[in-house]
Amino acid sequence: MSSNSGHSSPPLYTVDSGGGHPTPHRYYHQQMLGQGNPPVVPCWTFPPARAEMKRRRGGTMISGMTWVLTLILLLLFAALALGAYQILRLQTEVERLTQEMPAQIESLAPQKQVGVLLADLNKLTQSSAAHVIGCADQSKSTGTLKWEATHGEVFTNGIKYSNGGLQVNETGLYFVYSRVEFLARSCKPTDSLTHMVFVLKNRRNQTIMEDHKEGFCMSGDNQVWMTGSHLSSLQHLKQSDLLFVNVSHPNLLSRNFHFNYFGLFKIH
Repeated sequence: MSSNSGHSSPPLYTVDSGGGHPTPHRYYHQQMLGQGNPPVVPCWTFPPARAEMKRRRGGTMISGMTWVLTLILLLLFAALALGAYQILRLQTEVERLTQEMPAQIESLAPQKQVGVLLADLNKLTQSSAAHVIGCADQSKSTGTLKWEATHGEVFTNGIKYSNGGLQVNETGLYFVYSRVEFLARSCKPTDSLTHMVFVLKNRRNQTIMEDHKEGFCMSGDNQVWMTGSHLSSLQHLKQSDLLFVNVSHPNLLSRNFHFNYFGLFKIH
């Protein structure tokens, strides 16, 4: 008697990939006919590798997008903070300019400048200062100029004007200045102009500043020519020192009196 005659093996089923009902495998019939054991049908309990890779890629993309969004938010907050700081700084600057504007407008008020600003000069030196301008007639001058010390924008504070000279009344450090302008219709190429300031000390003249000009006109030129000279320096002067201005051609001086001036003020 065969060992297989009393027992029958259960049928082996497989699942149709099309989603149909389970059908007996052909190997069942082979077993019933004694053709051997059927092969083991593989069973997968994990997702395929391709699905796993897709899942990992999806997680990486989500993490990257999270970092990008976080960075964008940080940049946005930084921009807002910077904008607020700039607005606050501009408001502070506007308030400062608003406070300083009246003082600047007052300082920019038009003033007529004659040698030095008279208002500034008065503030600096209320005790010893003088400013004189050219007088109408210099024809009688022998080289040492005369000045207008009474009328116009002139003053002598603590300084004595006498016969064209300015005499200091106290020893100290002074700023001395002088400016002259020469004007004529004709000249020679060999002409020269000299402008100097000298001080009379113990009956002796001592030149403290000098300017010499040559070649200021062209031969044959019939047009009016003009040239100016300005001198200034710090000088230590003693009490009773007398200062004068001397030019080589006083008859060529400009008749615009404010273009010719002479003055000094004490610094220390």
